Amino acid sequence: MLRSPTMTSDDAAFSHVARELYWAEDAVPRSRMTTPEVRDELHDFAALMRADERLPIPRGEPNLASVSRWRRQLKLRLFRVFRPISWRYDRLLGDHAELTTALAERVQQLEAEVARLREELGRR
Repeated sequence: MLRSPTMTSDDAAFSHVARELYWAEDAVPRSRMTTPEVRDELHDFAALMRADERLPIPRGEPNLASVSRWRRQLKLRLFRVFRPISWRYDRLLGDHAELTTALAERVQQLEAEVARLREELGRR
């Protein structure tokens, strides 16, 4: 009888399974979200992008992880060299998220107005 080795956090298979579980969690269908939930998610994303645009290394940057120390340090150095390029995109993503949040707020207002008009039409 073959026994499979236990998975540890140092194991590459463990990292792969953890990564797959992380991305599977994000696969929640967004079509079922209500307008206020969408607005809240967009607001949180905008805040995250605004915070990341000021950081030399954004929080939770997945591309900087590596099992070997020398590779991780090389990735970190390369990231720092090229970070001025990506700062602009963090800012643009933040701008886009804020504009989309404003749009979601307008959709909320319009939904309330449509509900009011339907109720008024139903009374007539």
